[in-house]
Amino acid sequence: MDAGAAESPLSPLFSTLFDAMKTVALIVSSAVVLTCAGLGQTSAENSPEKTAVVANDRAFEAAYAKADVKALTDFFTEDAEYTTEEGRSFSGKAEIEAAFRSGLLANRGAKLAINVGSVRVLGPESVLEKGSTTVTAKNGSTDGSLYTAIHVKKDGKWKINQLIESPLPAVTPHDRLEELSWLIGEWEEADKADDLTIRSQYTWARGGNFLTRSITVKKAGDVTLEGWQIIGWDPNDEQLRSWTFDGEGGFSEGRFTRDGDRWLLRETGVTPEGSRTSADSTIAKLSGDRFTWESNNRTLDGDPQPSIGHIEINRVKGN
Repeated sequence: MDAGAAESPLSPLFSTLFDAMKTVALIVSSAVVLTCAGLGQTSAENSPEKTAVVANDRAFEAAYAKADVKALTDFFTEDAEYTTEEGRSFSGKAEIEAAFRSGLLANRGAKLAINVGSVRVLGPESVLEKGSTTVTAKNGSTDGSLYTAIHVKKDGKWKINQLIESPLPAVTPHDRLEELSWLIGEWEEADKADDLTIRSQYTWARGGNFLTRSITVKKAGDVTLEGWQIIGWDPNDEQLRSWTFDGEGGFSEGRFTRDGDRWLLRETGVTPEGSRTSADSTIAKLSGDRFTWESNNRTLDGDPQPSIGHIEINRVKGN
């Protein structure tokens, strides 16, 4: 390591060390749930009942894509009951058909996404399914819900007899940050040849919606640089971001992209003297107590700077 690299907030001594429709009509959400009621079943037991429901709902998906109201309605029993996540109820096939006609036809081009949570055969002529669904409208807006659906066998065909939707639980900034929660604690990088150590302490901010990091750089036992980093969720860009500050007046901001157990942090910053900096840093989790960091594409006022190869960082024992 080069102690002089601390001049930039993007240096290995600091920030680049760790540098992710409620407007859709009621019936669109309904349609997604109906499709979901069998499309993606993942039960380990591939029974004939489940296979039939899966095939049935794949046909529903095709009918939905065509906005074929009659075909969609035919997936219900005559006495079917449907309750939306807003608490609105439709009783009987006729009411459900009218709801389709007023809602689906106004939302042509929407797509369905299925995430089946569980599937259970209740008996030879009934199946219970639970999961979540997402509708993506033609304009790109999305809406989702949880669902519980009961399929019954009528005259040799599987039909939806009961469907209940409920709202998806709100995803908080804390939930978004969970992918980095393994960093909580104290970490150390040491260069014995230069008698240089870097310690980073990651903690949850009060309220749990930000991760905070404090950094201390020591050479020969003396503190030569301190810094602070905040990591949070940007709801507009739908991405994890960081804001980093060093004790000498430099600062940077970055954006995370995840690939499995690897995170790429693209940063741009300013040195205390006003020079512009940029760098791409990669952190790779090796275990709960060990990760590597490297930095590439580094620039200072547009001029290329040397890359920094893999550096291993270890959790401080007892933390």
